[in-house]
Amino acid sequence: VIRMLYDHPGDLIEIFRSTYQHWAVYIGGGYVVHLVVDVQSKSHTLYLEFCKIVLKEKLEEVVGNDRWRINNYLDKKRKPQQVYAIVKQAIGLIGTRLQYNVATSNCEHFANDLRYGKPTSRQVGHKKLEVGAGVGGTLVGFVAVVGAVVGTVVGLSRR
Repeated sequence: VIRMLYDHPGDLIEIFRSTYQHWAVYIGGGYVVHLVVDVQSKSHTLYLEFCKIVLKEKLEEVVGNDRWRINNYLDKKRKPQQVYAIVKQAIGLIGTRLQYNVATSNCEHFANDLRYGKPTSRQVGHKKLEVGAGVGGTLVGFVAVVGAVVGTVVGLSRR
């Protein structure tokens, strides 16, 4: 059973998966709100459509056997929004489905947007820095993005 060191709604939770970090926003009572990839079925044909859906789940269920930590890493650079505003906005988004874009709208963007009012992701920024410039860099960047999406989908199958 996961126990929070303290119960502080609005904190960002960083979960260390095998190939990426998953992010969630703690809303209190042992629950987090987070983005996950949603597999949709349309018409009579089943196919994978990468969408994101906002879910409220128990922190311990989201973490599973992975390592995690409270990580409000932008607090020194940005002022967090009021706790009640973070929690209210997070709860209001539960069940929302949107197109998924690992480079501009992933789980870290979502969590930072709720806490600070600005969607940002270090994971995407680090990949851009590691990739370099030129055509080869673009191909490596594409492979990194595809790998992150596949990692997200694989991570979901563990639940």
